Amino acid sequence: MGQRHWILLALAVAPIIALLPAAGAQPERGRALYELRCTGCHGQSVHARVKRVATDFAAVRGWVERWNRDLKLAWSADEIDDVTVYLNDNYYRYPCPPSTCKVISQASPAASGRPSSS
Repeated sequence: MGQRHWILLALAVAPIIALLPAAGAQPERGRALYELRCTGCHGQSVHARVKRVATDFAAVRGWVERWNRDLKLAWSADEIDDVTVYLNDNYYRYPCPPSTCKVISQASPAASGRPSSS
């Protein structure tokens, strides 16, 4: 296939790819990053405090960003999202922005394996 064909193929496929939903954060990768770099200093008790410093999802992400910067972890924005979603899912349970978290409710009941409500 010549170069012109590859360009035409790319132009034809690009709009389709743009319509695909974003993958969202990967909490399992967040768990692995957190366990590798954070559990040496943070046990569950830091997240289970009655008086929490983080009062919403953005604040949890802010703390992850701060420790990423202070400890020079060099995590990407996606990795920060992954760690934030992992912490939020396991400890905080604040509403997560759809731009960061997958929206499970958009899946059809058949695709999710759950019975439909109708």
